[in-house]
Amino acid sequence: GAYSEAKEWINKGLAYDNFPPRAKATLSMNMQHAEFSLKNIDQPVDFKPEPIDDALNQFALQYFPVLTADGSRIIFTKRDGGGPQDDEDIMEAVLLEDSTWSEPKSISKAINTRDNEGTSTISADGRMLIFTSCQGRKSYGGCDLFVSYKQGEQWSVPENLGSGINTKHWESQPSLSADGRTLYFVSDRPEGLGRRDIYVSRLNEEGTWSVAKNLGAPINTPFDEVSPFFHANGQTLYFASLGHPGFGGFDLFKSEFKGNQWQNPENLGYPINDHQDQVSLFILPGGEKALYAHEKKVGRKYVESKLYTFNVPATARPQTIATYIQGVIRDKTTEKPLKAIVELYDLQADSLIAKVSSDSITGKYLMVLPNVDTLGFYIGKSGYLFESRRMTAPQNRETSITNNFNLIPINQGVSIVLNNLYFDFDSYQLTDKSRTELNKIVKLMEENAGLKVAVHGHTDDSGTKQYNLHLSQKRAEAVVAYLRDQGIQPENLRAKGFGDEQPLKDNLTEENKAVNRRIELLLL
Repeated sequence: GAYSEAKEWINKGLAYDNFPPRAKATLSMNMQHAEFSLKNIDQPVDFKPEPIDDALNQFALQYFPVLTADGSRIIFTKRDGGGPQDDEDIMEAVLLEDSTWSEPKSISKAINTRDNEGTSTISADGRMLIFTSCQGRKSYGGCDLFVSYKQGEQWSVPENLGSGINTKHWESQPSLSADGRTLYFVSDRPEGLGRRDIYVSRLNEEGTWSVAKNLGAPINTPFDEVSPFFHANGQTLYFASLGHPGFGGFDLFKSEFKGNQWQNPENLGYPINDHQDQVSLFILPGGEKALYAHEKKVGRKYVESKLYTFNVPATARPQTIATYIQGVIRDKTTEKPLKAIVELYDLQADSLIAKVSSDSITGKYLMVLPNVDTLGFYIGKSGYLFESRRMTAPQNRETSITNNFNLIPINQGVSIVLNNLYFDFDSYQLTDKSRTELNKIVKLMEENAGLKVAVHGHTDDSGTKQYNLHLSQKRAEAVVAYLRDQGIQPENLRAKGFGDEQPLKDNLTEENKAVNRRIELLLL
């Protein structure tokens, strides 16, 4: 922290010709740290950390905290002593009604062993856990990343994430995207830019993780980058680095993903960062609250750490925030909870944004909503009609949405409203935003050979009876034409318009009229 004095000594070192190149590079980086510090230390950000609940801070060390998206469950790593050989386990606690935390307990006998289980990450719905294990499990060598899934209240036996992610080198410090389909982690494999770099891997439709890729510049540097945290908004990465200008030691940085690339990292500022090491940051979906572990040395060989919380300064917050939708999915006939696929699409781009599944025992699901204007929300399961919703994130991003779904088994005479079909005003021309929904119908019919459907068009009462009947018929025919163009046999398709004859609500408000303007799919 003595930055002016440090500059003097760094200059002496830089003037000494016999330093090896690596040492010279470190000196040059330290000069950048010193100059950055002298320029920015007099512009502190508002930072008032407070220890989290005493119930959680009861071990020699506790660190790398993560929360589920609703903030109801915390998971962290604890170590029984201050030395590197003391046992590490993954702990969990739940938020009680009085806003205090329950007594932490081992997350699962299936996960914690006599050997060390280290840094972990959890999906937003709390049902997919990835953690670090270095001994006692089948690995590729060194420390590997393992995954466990929660069904009801039970965690599955952990599985190695495979050779796409793990190597004979050190892999640790994972961070999952909200839907559990993108994974950031740290490795010291030799092909990196520095000794430790941040890598990314993605889960494909077959359930296999892709070969991990180095994030490269501007995130990684010739020095160490560690402890990535990928915010629930799906576009902001926080991490710790020795290779970007800071206040000395590991500092915390953030970078936004824009224009298909990572932006130059920004230092979170003093005194969040100082001349000591700062790592292990977690920011809640709303962007205003954070958790971290504060570590300090105790003697020469040991350290201690405690969990803290703080209000995130405006300059350190993600540029976009996230909220979440949750609920229960059941069979409409039997009311039995179902394991179904929950998907979120950017309708304008017809691209899948997120995908999760509901719990097979409880039927519960949770999905984070990104900041996208035209969202299509889909619930699907083999043997059932899919459900669709038009989705917009609430204006108050601190709130959540609760939507329960009752899926209808495929049977003759059942129908659904197609909520994500769009026509221009006073037109039967389908817009590009309709492609996702139309392709869902195509998939439904391809997976259920011989299925015959009727597409029914309906309007509000704004026009004449004759005009409304004509418009509804043309809109139904437009849907059938699309399906036919995608290879669905014409004999399996019918189109019929009903005009304003079958309203779902009265036509006294614009909201009700919007409900009445609809396309329905009837199984024949």
